[in-house]
Amino acid sequence: MTESHPTLHLRSGREYTIRRGHPWVFSGAFRELPQDIPPGAVADVVSSSGEWIARGHVNVRNSLAFRVLTLDPDETIDTPFYARRIARALALRALLPASVNAYRLVNAEADYLPGLIVDRYDRWLSVQFHTAGADRDRPHILAALEQVVRPDGILARDDIKARAREGLALGGASLAAGTVPETLTIIEHDVHYLVDPWHGQKTGFFLDQRDKRALIGDAALHAHSLLNTFSYSGGFALAALARNPALHTVNVDSSDAALDLARRNYALNSHDPAAHEFTASDVNRFLQQCAHEGRAFDVVIVDPPAFAKNLSMKDRALRGYETLNAHAARTVAPNGLLLTCSCSGGVNAADFENAVQLGVSRATRSAQLLATFGPSIDHPTLPGFAEDRYLKALLLRLS
Repeated sequence: MTESHPTLHLRSGREYTIRRGHPWVFSGAFRELPQDIPPGAVADVVSSSGEWIARGHVNVRNSLAFRVLTLDPDETIDTPFYARRIARALALRALLPASVNAYRLVNAEADYLPGLIVDRYDRWLSVQFHTAGADRDRPHILAALEQVVRPDGILARDDIKARAREGLALGGASLAAGTVPETLTIIEHDVHYLVDPWHGQKTGFFLDQRDKRALIGDAALHAHSLLNTFSYSGGFALAALARNPALHTVNVDSSDAALDLARRNYALNSHDPAAHEFTASDVNRFLQQCAHEGRAFDVVIVDPPAFAKNLSMKDRALRGYETLNAHAARTVAPNGLLLTCSCSGGVNAADFENAVQLGVSRATRSAQLLATFGPSIDHPTLPGFAEDRYLKALLLRLS
């Protein structure tokens, strides 16, 4: 027996975005949205002429009202559906090298599972349910993850702020299956990292910067000093030390707990924390002090938290990026390298590059753009889905 779903009728011509592969439909594209449909319910979308278009999750209380799950009218949204999608996502991550045992397993819409984030840390999974639809299907998703991945444990992180926009309750971390230790160890190429899956930032580690860390390892091979701002658990500095153990590193973060974790990571990788610097400080203030003292570094990393989660915060964020990169540029030694990043979804790559350029000019420095980056291979996106491309990074050589 075929499962019945609510049917939503699009206005004339509004089906073209789905047919082009875009996974979202906003409320204004529909003739009407019945308010009695529960948030996160599965619904079918049809064109103005009644032609079936897609099946997905609907939330009539959100302006982003519909998220596509399937373009197959015969596909049921159940545990086998999620198992098929997760298996497909897992196959993509097989492209990662064997020297990596932590990665993003499911990247929401880009893996055709809107609202679902799954990060894998060796034998454990950390899961985020961002949307009402993903949250409503939580039992199917967890069952599918256990079936396909067979992890030792699954942790649900319900502390993500995006849940509030969907009318979902914010909570903490909770055990969804098996057991998950308070601290676990992952391997990324030649570096071991301690991860706090229960309380750490994001799901415990910044997996999306893997290829940038590898780049910095190569770039710092002949450097003498490296400044790692917004350092969290020391990822960039440790990647550089793996290639150049003689490097002197400085980690700066506003969180004492993050710096303590960084020190533990140094010891884990046989680097003496006492031979390096760990400073709890506001980054802008620290950079200004370095410039005042004439202190410079061969490699400088600037990887701040998001300045703009949405377009309404864009202008303020761009001013912030300009100021931050001006301060950072003043601390880069002549012919040194600056890796600067943005994870602001409300700022596109061109605007970020322009803000960085303005900052470098304010510092009376000139720059060569050596490389640009998006996320790592385990953070795919969709063609034409620019809204998903939150991470931008630029590698500059300053003179």
